[in-house]
Amino acid sequence: MAKDLPYFKFFCSEWNDGDITLETYEHQGLFINICSYYWSNECNVNFDKLLKRFRGNDELIDDLSAAGLFKLDEDRFISISFLDEQREERLEQSKVKSKGGKASAEARRLKKLQQESNTIPTENEHVLKSCSTETQLLREEEKRKEEKREEKKKKPIKKPKEPFIAPTEREFMIYAKSQFTTDDAYYAAKQNLLYKFKAWDVDNWKDGNGKQITSWKSKLFHNLKYIIG
Repeated sequence: MAKDLPYFKFFCSEWNDGDITLETYEHQGLFINICSYYWSNECNVNFDKLLKRFRGNDELIDDLSAAGLFKLDEDRFISISFLDEQREERLEQSKVKSKGGKASAEARRLKKLQQESNTIPTENEHVLKSCSTETQLLREEEKRKEEKREEKKKKPIKKPKEPFIAPTEREFMIYAKSQFTTDDAYYAAKQNLLYKFKAWDVDNWKDGNGKQITSWKSKLFHNLKYIIG
């Protein structure tokens, strides 16, 4: 694979929206090096060999594995999904081109025979038409696959949900104050705001219905009229 295609596709949007960006820059740097090594070895790398190749980075490699950025099979060979997909795509393209090349070669051979004899036997004529039809079908198949790949690229990539981070009392009150037009109005409601903060904090940031709060700012904004009242 590396000899036929010494590079792999790198889509910036998929990288920026992927789980890899949740890791440290040290993890990210190691991962892209692992990807390069994996591709250069025809997507066929044993985990033990990986540890030797990147000796001294065992903990970082374990972190990447735990995060699901690569997987291990029963024989301890690693698998990086987006590179495996590119490899399968490349192999499929190679098969289609090989079939098309053979069909074109056969068509040229028969055409040459036609020119030499100025007569096409019925059997040769049938084979010639068959080769031409097969070549056309292969081209149409490759075109459909290319259209599917382009359509897949256009589909929006779902961004992973950001983990909820509870605010400190100070962050909570600073944001709450920013929602009031006057300081007097804020100080009049300050005690109630503190009560609400402590209530949500004690309940591990769940609302009155027991549902997990995903955005405390949005929740506070929509509850201000009840807190003030």
